[in-house]
Amino acid sequence: MNDSSTTLGCSPMDTQIFNQGLSVTATSAYIIIAALMGDGFRPEMPAITARWNAAPEELEAALAELRALNIAERHPGLDGGEPVYIVNPASLWGKRAEL
Repeated sequence: MNDSSTTLGCSPMDTQIFNQGLSVTATSAYIIIAALMGDGFRPEMPAITARWNAAPEELEAALAELRALNIAERHPGLDGGEPVYIVNPASLWGKRAEL
């Protein structure tokens, strides 16, 4: 396991994701991000896209859907690296993300 899991606040997948009425692609993006976090990997775009099997535009739309509902957040990368996507706890879902 990658030692970055402690810095990412390793979050298991919350099955409430299936009750949110999300698109299939947004649910899939959530599962990928949660799985990467759970396995201790940084959920950066290269890691996410390596596991994504639809068009890149669909991934962008799925991530936007997750961010709009505060299910996932995009954080700047370390030292100017790739941005990281982090899933929020279900208690924050549906609440407007702070800008």
